[in-house]
Amino acid sequence: MVFGGLISILIAIWIYRTAVEEKLGNTFYWVVGSFAVYLTVQILMIYLNSVIIDMFDADLGGQYDSENNTANKAIGIKFELLPLIVPFFAVATIRLKLMLKQPYSFKGLFGGIKEMFQSIIQSFKSPSN
Repeated sequence: MVFGGLISILIAIWIYRTAVEEKLGNTFYWVVGSFAVYLTVQILMIYLNSVIIDMFDADLGGQYDSENNTANKAIGIKFELLPLIVPFFAVATIRLKLMLKQPYSFKGLFGGIKEMFQSIIQSFKSPSN
């Protein structure tokens, strides 16, 4: 959950910067709305993970906990990453289609992330006289 919290903070900064740069107005609503979408989709993905585990309980349940093979590790990694990656793509799609009103493209989906990290790094540097 720590990574989910860090990702949600970075998404809030990313959405805020996009709203300010595009002069969209109601910046606070864009940030709160994107945060709500992120949390909602994350909760749905966690629920989906539990449904998948329950559905395949005979296949995954005992083996998932007891055996230590590559397939079970891959399943565990998927269950950990799915609730973090899918909400990010949901918010990125909303940002691209609703905020920027651009056609769907992979490059546009991640636009502004590099600039966001650069401004965060710049904010920690002390001003030189």
